[in-house]
Amino acid sequence: MSGSTRSSHCCPGGYIAARNYRFLSNSLVEYETIRLSLIEKYGEEGKDERGQPTFVLKMESPNFKTFCDELAPFNKMTHEVELMTAKYSEAEGNLTGEEILAIDWMLED
Repeated sequence: MSGSTRSSHCCPGGYIAARNYRFLSNSLVEYETIRLSLIEKYGEEGKDERGQPTFVLKMESPNFKTFCDELAPFNKMTHEVELMTAKYSEAEGNLTGEEILAIDWMLED
């Protein structure tokens, strides 16, 4: 490949980070949908900083315990996500220090 765009072929750390992000995001979709529907069910309607309708559930709410009780079975479920790792040596020279720090948990010696 030519040009200045880095591809996953020359930067395995970037590919691994993108793949792991996608796998983790996909694995959280169902849980997040359930959690948000319970917040909507037990929370109070309000507005966000842009004035858009949203729901808020505060710990002080009388509905908070019921929310926690209904969410508890989902919190106890385990879910296996196969994550890839890369060597620190592969990231050096291909990623900035900030990028390496952001994906440090995916790197191994």
